[in-house]
Amino acid sequence: MMTKIQVKELRENISPLRNWDSEMQMFYDETNNVRRLKLTEVGLNAPIENPFVLAGIATQSGLPASSEESLRDLLKIQRSANEIKFEYLSKGSYEDALGSERISNFLVWILDNDIYIHYSFIDILYWSILDIVESLMPGDPLGIIPFHLEIKSELHYFVSKNSYEFMQLLVNFNYPNIKRSEVSSFLSEILRFLDSQVVEDRSLATPILKQTIRNASKIRGLELPFLHDDEPGELIKDFSPHFLHRLYLFKNASHTFDRETHIEKVLSKVEVYDGSKRLDYIFLNSKSSIGVQISDVVAGLMGRHFGFVSQNSLPVLRQKKKSFSQAQLKTLELLRLLIDRSNAFSEGLLHSVAPLETLLRNDAFLHDRSVPDFLG
Repeated sequence: MMTKIQVKELRENISPLRNWDSEMQMFYDETNNVRRLKLTEVGLNAPIENPFVLAGIATQSGLPASSEESLRDLLKIQRSANEIKFEYLSKGSYEDALGSERISNFLVWILDNDIYIHYSFIDILYWSILDIVESLMPGDPLGIIPFHLEIKSELHYFVSKNSYEFMQLLVNFNYPNIKRSEVSSFLSEILRFLDSQVVEDRSLATPILKQTIRNASKIRGLELPFLHDDEPGELIKDFSPHFLHRLYLFKNASHTFDRETHIEKVLSKVEVYDGSKRLDYIFLNSKSSIGVQISDVVAGLMGRHFGFVSQNSLPVLRQKKKSFSQAQLKTLELLRLLIDRSNAFSEGLLHSVAPLETLLRNDAFLHDRSVPDFLG
């Protein structure tokens, strides 16, 4: 059965963004797509250490006619290669990518051709447990909306320190299908988990998180609206909401995605309209689209970037940055320039569903911005 949705409804709770109604060509690829995340007694069906990233390029003036030929020459990609891909420019770690002359030249080419980049960065663990706090927000009975991001981030921090034990807790309650009669027990177990972790109060968020869960567990008849009547163990059904998000956020853009059969199947049952106009998007084999090929490189680089930031503390990030070679620092600066230019055009191009702590670490590492002392 086809579902029809209006852009106006989807944008209802979003403040207007710079240039979100501009006409553009947007191209996409993704990395670390686990497709579906299931939780059973034996654990998760897929690794979650690396973030899902849907990323690519956006242009108002179109790609240069000679893009593929000029890029192949610039990046020294053999003619026998069917397409341009990240793996042809760099292999290995994020630090290896920063040290790659080809990656550096690639970023210069994007800057020189007035092309923007865009990304949706999704921390998979964070997205999987987000609804615990989200379910306490409707009507704001606990008064947490002003600092819900800090609470969500702190919960993620605790869970990341002992994810196996927390996942077993979720299994015991058939998460995300919590029985209404077990809401208090579920929240009490989360509080027990938090209290059992040897973690000092890093900031005000630590006691606020614990007090929020404690108070919620005492509310008689409390429901968790996002955690009832769902499939037990299905933490992530698919990543289609993030593809859909790009469509309605930039309603006047054309959207060209790399072929992803599962997402295609899901979106084939949804039509998004702006009034009477159906939004424009297509899935293509990357070999037939230079825009998608360029997006493969962007997605590969941004996936490694956010994986690097997510998996290292701020003191470690700062120490690593101090040891970077001049080539690595040059590439990092090019990436910063490109992100800043893209953000100046529209903050909507850069989208994250991730712990506040990770975003602050990224601000400090990439942009040299000041952050709270507890991050180190």
